[in-house]
Parts: sequence; structure tokens; C-alpha cells
Amino acid sequence: MSGQKQFKFTNELIFIPALGVIKSDTTNQKLNLSEQYILLYLIEHANSPVTKEDLLKAGWPDRVVSEASLFQTIRSLRVKLQEKTKGEIIETLPRVGYQITQVAIEKYSDLSTATVIKKTAPYLPYFSIATLVAAILLVGSYLWFTGYKYPDKTQYITRTSMLQNSTVTLISTSEKEIIELQAKLDDLHDTYTQLDNTPDLKNLKLYAFKGKDSYSLAWCRVDENNHCLPYTDFSYQISDEGWQLFKHQVMQDLPLSRQDPIIQTELAREPTSQVFLNFIDDSGIDSQVVYHYITKDEDNKLNFSYLNFISEEKTGYHHALSISSATLTVVENESPFISTIEIKPIMYHWAYQPNEFVNEETSTAIYIENKVKNQFLGKNIGYSYLLYQQPYIDLVLNDQVGIFWVHNSEKDAKIFNYKRQVITQ
Repeated sequence: MSGQKQFKFTNELIFIPALGVIKSDTTNQKLNLSEQYILLYLIEHANSPVTKEDLLKAGWPDRVVSEASLFQTIRSLRVKLQEKTKGEIIETLPRVGYQITQVAIEKYSDLSTATVIKKTAPYLPYFSIATLVAAILLVGSYLWFTGYKYPDKTQYITRTSMLQNSTVTLISTSEKEIIELQAKLDDLHDTYTQLDNTPDLKNLKLYAFKGKDSYSLAWCRVDENNHCLPYTDFSYQISDEGWQLFKHQVMQDLPLSRQDPIIQTELAREPTSQVFLNFIDDSGIDSQVVYHYITKDEDNKLNFSYLNFISEEKTGYHHALSISSATLTVVENESPFISTIEIKPIMYHWAYQPNEFVNEETSTAIYIENKVKNQFLGKNIGYSYLLYQQPYIDLVLNDQVGIFWVHNSEKDAKIFNYKRQVITQ
């Protein structure tokens, strides 16, 4: 039934089984496999009650799970389907199960032309430091070949829940860490509600990530269509030791809107896209700005140059942290996210110089940048994943950095512009 079809709901959202996404004109949200199976099963049995037992078999065909897993999946689907009232799309039938009654079948015309870019031979160009400045603008012109290492891809899991009327997406590599993340967010919320004269936390889109040795939080305020409002997006990178600092400092003075930093340097021409990161520690570095410069070669591969700047907390000055470049390719997506990009390092140059205002040993920014440097210099392939997208803004998870917003100044040149070429599981 679903081979070349898509399904439109009463709120105009569309489910495309071939891609495993729910989309609107401006957004895309990836479903995990259980969510895909259950939603498709409900659609295939539209206008008929479906029991919980049937949905448990459909959602987890190869294992036995409890009804709690089904309830969590249904809650997650309601969020991703943007139900304004419970039961608007997925109706609950007490003591029976669930059903969908209103869904339109449409032809999905893009499937026949979709292609998947597979991994190619492990040889790609490498830059000479002598071509550093030229690499920023013409990242494919001064190259020679060297081998690359393909590490195992990180296997992520996600959970979606609600906090008041805000959407919360938890991301990590194990159920234990998901539970830990949820407990930390609950604790943050309890702390916040006890504070006086704090802004309302309603109408947020919130993502939380637990990495190997750090956390990421990213959020934005949303409008009535669940789209991020301009200048309300924030991304925080938090070390294990920095969580309590975040809880007691940032939560007491939570910003409502941000400003674009101004960086004056001869190399910083208008970037194709920008990233703004905040760090929570006592190092003296409180934020980072990353400029992306994109070119595209004859094979439609995206060549990226990166300019990284860090800001001193006391002075507000921005200093160059690093300059690097890489080839980015959309690859077969085996993640629970919308799309996957493979990062092949080309060139890396460490530009930061120590100064009296910064304690490098406690700096989250320096620690993360060292991981990126080691990845590039070791010629290790890396991956970034698209979590959410609307015009001019992407939410991205990078294996080394964490979660961050990417602000695109050129709509047609965004990193994940080619995600429609990817067929997911």
C-alpha cells in the first residue's frame, strides 16, 4: 500500500513512509522505526479500531516490549504530528486501542528519482598549510591524496516527550543515559519553577543530548505552527562538571532572545552559514562563533571551510580558534534522524594563542576543539545528523561537538539541502 504513496492528515502534515518522515511545507521530522511501523499500521487500518496487542506486534516485530513502550511511541507520534488537542489525529479508544479516521492518500512522485550516495574509495585530498588562506575561499584547488579511516558509526536512540506544552527530544546512545537526561531536565524544571520573576517556559522546542563526557541543550521558542521564532534559538555545550553551574547560573537568568555577534577580521567575509555556541564552565570562554563557507564541486560534493572564533567572557573580544576545511557528502541514513552527512577532513590549522584571561584546562570550548582537531589530523571520518529543519535554520548533531543551530544566509546553499536524495530505512 505504501510503496509510492504519501499520506496527508487534517492539519496538512504529510507522512512519507519511503523516507520515514513527517513533513510540512517548512519542516521535516524523522520517525524512528517503531514510530514508522505503528503510524503506517494505523493508516493501513484507518477507520477501524486497532488493539494495543496488534500495535505492539507491528511496532516491535522482532522483540517483546511492554505497553509502556507503546504509550511512549503514541505520545511521540502525537508530538510529531503536532496534535493541538489529544486525539485530533490518533484517536484513543478506551479499553480497546487506537484508530485514525481521517487521512488522505496521495502519490509520492519523488521516490523514483531518489538516489543514495554510498561510501567511495577511502582517498581524498589533503591541504598544505601553505595554502591556508586560499583554502578558505577555494577549498578544492590545492590537493593531494591520502588515506582516511572509517570508524564505526555511533548508534543513537531518541525519545520525545512533553514538558507542559513544550516538545522535548532526548538523544543518547543508551536507555540508561536517556533516563538520566530526563531526570536532569525534570530537576532543571523543578528548580526553574521555584525561582521568582522568571520567564514562562511554555511553547519551546527543546533538544537534550548526552555525549560521552558532555551534554548539549538546544532550544527555541515556537509560534502557533511549531516553527522556531527568530533570535530565540540557543545552544549550550556543558561539561559533566558544568551541569550544576548551568543549573544555578543560567537558569536564574535565562535569556529570551540573542544577538548576532559582530566579528571584524579581513578573513571573515559574509559566511554561507553561521553557528553560535555557548559554554558553561569557569574557563573565561563563554561562547563560540563558527563561520561556514561552501563551494560545490562537479560531483555535487560540498566543500566546506570553517572559521572558528571564541569569545572571552571578561572582555567580550573574539579570537580566532581554528581554520579547517572538509568535504561533506550526504550518505545513506541509518540514524533515527532526518539525514546524515559524512565529513572527510581536508585541512586543519590551530590558530588560538594562550592569554591571561583563559584557563584552557577547564575550557569546554578548547576541549571540544581538541577532539575536532584530533579527528581532522587523524584523518578520521566524522558524521553530522539533521535533527530539525525549517527555512534558513537547521538543528544539527555532530559526533564531536554536540547539538547546535546552523543559520543559513543563503537558502539554496545549506548543508542539508540535498537530503531529498537520501532513502532511509
